[in-house]
Order: sequence, then C-alpha cells, then structure tokens
Amino acid sequence: MSNRLLTIIAIVVIVLVGYWFYQKTSKPPEITGLETKSCEVDSDCVVFGKDGDCNCGCFNNEYKWEKEGDCFCAAPKSCQCVVGECKEVFEENKTVTSFEECAAAGNPVLESYPRQCRTPDGTAFVEEHCAGEEAGNVLTLAVAREIAEDSQCGERLEENTFCNESTGTWWIDLDIEKEGCNPACVISVETRKAEINWRCTGLNLP
Repeated sequence: MSNRLLTIIAIVVIVLVGYWFYQKTSKPPEITGLETKSCEVDSDCVVFGKDGDCNCGCFNNEYKWEKEGDCFCAAPKSCQCVVGECKEVFEENKTVTSFEECAAAGNPVLESYPRQCRTPDGTAFVEEHCAGEEAGNVLTLAVAREIAEDSQCGERLEENTFCNESTGTWWIDLDIEKEGCNPACVISVETRKAEINWRCTGLNLP
C-alpha cells in the first residue's frame, strides 16, 4: 500500500473521529429531575402529551419527553414560566385588572408593603391600600380587615369598602341592623385602631 493511500486513510479516520467527538461533546446534557420544569421565560416551556397520557403537562423544551402509558391526565392549553417553573394553563388567559386577580392567576407576588403582583408581560398591580397623613404610612385593605375583626366591629364586615384619603381611614360597611343607621367600621391608618361609626340620621343614637 502506497504512502499516499495511507495518508488519505489516516485523514479520513481523523475527520470521522473528530466529528464523532464534536457530536458527543456538543450534545446538551439530558434534563432530569427538577430541571424538567425549569425555565426563565414562557418560551422555555412546552406542552407535552395529550389528554389521557399519564405524564402530559408542561416541561422544559429540551426535556426528552416520552409517553408513559394511558391514564387520566388533562393536557393544558398552554404553559407559563412562573418563578422559574413551567406551570400549566388550562383556561385561556383572561385580562387581569387587579392585584387579587393577578395573584389568583399564580403570578409572582413581591413581599413588599403593600404587596405587588407582576404579570408575565411585566404589568404590575399594587395591593389595595389607603394612605395616612405621614408620607409612606399606608394600610392595606387586607390588614385593615384583620384589625376590624379583632375590634368591636367583629366579624360583621361586608364587602363594600371605601378609603377616605382626607382623613386617612378605611370605611367598611357592617352587617348590623339599627333603625335610621348605616353603620360602618372605621380603621385609622395612623393608629391602626378601629371603631364603629353608626352614621345615624335624626336623633337616633348608638
């Protein structure tokens, strides 16, 4: 065998070995364990499987998913990346208009005061709150309700609420019947104390 032929064979072997080594080292590592649902943005998450597949759901798009038998499994409509984890979305996204709706949708909530919730598109919603006279002194509605329930107002609070910005107070209607009166629980932002304002007309007294 001539030296030239040996040289050609050696070059071919080197090229093939190099290509094999490149394919081996450039292949991304298999995603396992908790990493199967890890993400940074929504596009990292993909719906795998369909209704009836045992392991249907949202996983990282690089996850080597394989069907695992048949059982009861409801496949989601889409996926979202929530706090670094792929989460299933079973209903079409609804327009979020408040902090409560944002939090109920599973979006991340910042533990500030008042708390803030941020949607995937970056829209932020601040928890409902009332401000006092001093700068930075605020009282959220959730905390105001807790204060009211521990006061003479008790657990008779209704859904109707109002923040009086001029007095720095929360007003929460009370389920108390008194002729000629429309009672409300008044919570002060400054003092964090609550009392009943009977809001009576005429000569009616508490």
